[in-house]
Amino acid sequence: MSRPKHQRAEALAARADRTTNGGAARMTRLRQRGAQITKAALWFVAACAAWEWQARAGFCSDTRGLATGVSGMSDECGGSLLVDYFRAFLKDQDVETFKSRVAARYTEGTLGRVLAGSGTVTARRAAVFSLGLLGSFEGSNPALGRALADSDPVARAMAEDALWAIWFRADSPENNEILDRVRVLIGREQFKEAEALATRLIANAPNFAEAYNQRAFAYFLEGRLPESAADCQRVLTRNPFHIGAIEGLAKCELGLVLCHTSNFG
Repeated sequence: MSRPKHQRAEALAARADRTTNGGAARMTRLRQRGAQITKAALWFVAACAAWEWQARAGFCSDTRGLATGVSGMSDECGGSLLVDYFRAFLKDQDVETFKSRVAARYTEGTLGRVLAGSGTVTARRAAVFSLGLLGSFEGSNPALGRALADSDPVARAMAEDALWAIWFRADSPENNEILDRVRVLIGREQFKEAEALATRLIANAPNFAEAYNQRAFAYFLEGRLPESAADCQRVLTRNPFHIGAIEGLAKCELGLVLCHTSNFG
């Protein structure tokens, strides 16, 4: 249900770095999801995202120009300049230079169009990486969510890392800091304190999906499955691409079924 803060930027950079030397196409993140119901839930979201991507696939034929100061139409879906920046990053590992170059030439919308419309795997990976570093929840969450169904396994895995990054910075800086304190409390197994702080955060920021997710995580670790499931539902109402909440809800529902079976079996 959660991803430690210090791992999120590192995960993005490490995932990008493993795309070198031609071996990345063979990389597949093999994850043990636990129960079959969890796998089915994730498959359902990926299938829906793929269907939506196909429905939008034709928009890159649009001939409208872009505003001055961003990349031109010839690069909007292909991302050739973005690929150059990305390859330079893979060589020198200079994240700040990469961010400044991308920010000067690309908008979130353009990066989303590269991600959705480029037939070049490296361009899509570069777009995912850029959105994970620079994107906002409102501007990047749908594009990255649909990228969970990308044909390239590395792009899919990078999209998951990027989503966690933007979810933890989706509100004001003050609220994002409070959210990180909730995460730290959970890591210290101070679940009651984490729950109380998350509840106060939710009262101040009722649309902050990750606040509900962190409280759901605290509930889950306490064994309070009905409360955790209810919070996972609240997350998905606000962020239908939240794979952590989908997994958490599936685990809660499975746990409740098993508990019911053991009580009446």
